[in-house]
Amino acid sequence: MSDFDERALIERCRKGDDERAFGELVDRYKDLVYGMVIRLSADRSQVDDLAQDVWVEAWQYLLRGNEVRKPHGLLALMARTRVCRHYQSARVRREQAVDFQDYELAVDRLASWIGAAA
Repeated sequence: MSDFDERALIERCRKGDDERAFGELVDRYKDLVYGMVIRLSADRSQVDDLAQDVWVEAWQYLLRGNEVRKPHGLLALMARTRVCRHYQSARVRREQAVDFQDYELAVDRLASWIGAAA
């Protein structure tokens, strides 16, 4: 695909009225996104979900009218950022789960989590 064709494809995606354009973008860059997520992820069970999150973020980014000059660079950055956010939030959840110095606080927190899930 030439630079002109790629710019035209991005412009079609930005307008938001041509879903086929986004499908073409996904077809063109799916190996890049999936490969980045696989290389950066230690949890193979999360790869599909993380890659899908990248595509949702890319779709939203384009629909907001943002200009994209190098889609491969943007998608690689989005993939890296998404995987990093996933592991940062997992670390925080893990720390919250084991950081109980006060028994009553631990019981209250556990009860609130159970109540929120119900």
